Amino acid sequence: MKAAIDGDAAVYQAKYEEALRENARLRGDLLTVARRIGHDLRTPLGGVAVTGEMIKEILEEKGVAAEAIVAPIFDSTDGLAKLIERVSFVLKASVNSSPMAQVKMGDAVFNTLQRLERQILKSGVQVIEPAEWPEVNGVASWLEVVWWNFLANALQHGKKTSKIELGWCREKDGFRFWVNDDGGGVPPEKTAKLFQPFHLLHEPNARQGLGLSLVQRLVELQNGNCGYEPNDIGGSFFYFTLPLAVA
Repeated sequence: MKAAIDGDAAVYQAKYEEALRENARLRGDLLTVARRIGHDLRTPLGGVAVTGEMIKEILEEKGVAAEAIVAPIFDSTDGLAKLIERVSFVLKASVNSSPMAQVKMGDAVFNTLQRLERQILKSGVQVIEPAEWPEVNGVASWLEVVWWNFLANALQHGKKTSKIELGWCREKDGFRFWVNDDGGGVPPEKTAKLFQPFHLLHEPNARQGLGLSLVQRLVELQNGNCGYEPNDIGGSFFYFTLPLAVA
């Protein structure tokens, strides 16, 4: 009996070690893909952008209004650059999870608002935030990406948005943070796929864009969750939660 048990334990141990090796290999593959995406795709994309600038200059020298002609080139390269950045970021985050630490949420929000200052001023939207923010257990750079995506969505997609409210509250097991706007909200038929998980993005009817999928992934890596609710003024209420730090 003991020999049989020892034999089973050896088999399980061998399978466990094989799984560890396969996991390490896959993590290495993902990290390689993330690095190659960041480098190999950005280089030719930069060439496209430079060529677009050259075309614009040549047309303008000939007295041709070039803005409408080259604008699609710049819009496409900018969109692709953002997509490359997001894919590379989430791959690196999934492979090399940053250590959790105490983060001053007020600093993460401040840095995000600084990055979006131009868009906020251009839109004329009033951004309201609480006088104080809590400290949380998380990854500062990831939290800035989460806030940036929520705020950028409100600025870009909110119809006739005039006010964006940032807030938080303490819950039983952690914190809830939100971005609340008075825009047009999200059509009911689209809410189910707002936070399309990464493993479902290959489906034919998956929503385009990685912004909210990236948010979901980063929040999950910090042991939280995120979601959307329509608010009572016809706008959008996007939120994410973070658990209390385990002592």
